[in-house]
Amino acid sequence: MKTTVATVRRTRPLHAAAVATAVLASLGLSACSGGSGDSADGTVHLSFSWWGDSTRAASTEAAIKVFEKAHPKIKVSTTYAQFGPYNQKLATQMAGGGAPDLIQIDWGNQSQYAQSNTLMDLSSGPAKVDFSGLDPKFAGSGKSGDKQVALPFGQATQSIVVDVTKLKSLGVPVPKPGWTWNDVASFGKAVHDKSHGKVSGITDPGITWAAFQSWLDQRGTSLYTKDGKLGFTQADLEGFWNFCDALRKSGAATPANQTTTFSNGPAEDPLAKGTTVAEWDYDSIYASHAAANKDRLTLLPLPSVNGKTGMYAKPSMLLSVYAGSKHPKEAAELLGFLINDPKAAKALGTSRGMFPNLKARESQAADATGGDKVVSGFEKANQAGLSPTPTAPPKGDGQLITLMQREYGSISFGQESVKAGAKDFMTQAKQALAK
Repeated sequence: MKTTVATVRRTRPLHAAAVATAVLASLGLSACSGGSGDSADGTVHLSFSWWGDSTRAASTEAAIKVFEKAHPKIKVSTTYAQFGPYNQKLATQMAGGGAPDLIQIDWGNQSQYAQSNTLMDLSSGPAKVDFSGLDPKFAGSGKSGDKQVALPFGQATQSIVVDVTKLKSLGVPVPKPGWTWNDVASFGKAVHDKSHGKVSGITDPGITWAAFQSWLDQRGTSLYTKDGKLGFTQADLEGFWNFCDALRKSGAATPANQTTTFSNGPAEDPLAKGTTVAEWDYDSIYASHAAANKDRLTLLPLPSVNGKTGMYAKPSMLLSVYAGSKHPKEAAELLGFLINDPKAAKALGTSRGMFPNLKARESQAADATGGDKVVSGFEKANQAGLSPTPTAPPKGDGQLITLMQREYGSISFGQESVKAGAKDFMTQAKQALAK
């Protein structure tokens, strides 16, 4: 196995387009569609690209080694990078006809790739994969029409990562499950006051598209309609941003200059820097937070409205076989191993969330230790309260993620009002979805 490493990041988009462009220039993602380096002895060479950080890299490489040992005639070359540059590079490869054989895709890009016929059907044909061991409703998140164009590589849900050690030192109790948004405000203010303004209670969630999604779900609304249009109004967005704006101004949430680092990975986040004690993120990122922070951390469910958290079982990422692969059968074998095999589950841990295959997941949870145990326990404790998994986001979803960061960034830096920012967002969002 050969691994090419570029600057890595996790499952959150980059905040600054300039950073993404700079990193993109240095990426070494495989430009071939697989098979170009096949050996005379019949050995097949597959290319596999994905995004993540060094913690995820170690677990992925361990799983690939197990696969190669069981398939001595298949060699896998992997490449990983930061989320933003990875997706930009992959889009270029897809358009140019030279993507890797097996690719990790984001749910927000699934519709776009499916519509351009660049993903193979995994339910029939040369890339057929057995996914009978997955929850059918969860596996359905990878469907486009009647085709299974992707399969979940892990199950994650939203969470609040909390620094227990710092809270204890400040004399502020750890919030309890069932807390509300009003509790977030009072909790954040208490942390700010107890630390004499040095620490905020929570990293400002105003830049986070998925946090807004949960906010909407709690109020009976959604990001999108069934036909892929915006499912919320400008007033809905203003309500969310007004709340976040008040959090920041009170000191309960991080100031703008600290919030901007939230997109750079766990090691650069306000939580790791010690300037906040709580942060929204997917539970699949917990291991990376723990690696970046010496303090004891825990996971809490999202603040709720009338007991509803807006959390749901989300494919943390998905795997697809590139339509131009010269070895779809072998690529499908690798995909099937990564989502079904207990040995893959053991190697991967919870680096991408809970393992897709339900039976293997049970064994994984029973043997879990450390961060894997924390994530497994969190998922089990919150399973009953999860909302239904929505359908895959429409084409243009990725642009809206970046748009939210840009518009709320302007608000938090005092460059425009909440009303003006929300109006700009709605106008540009509708244009992005109409393309």
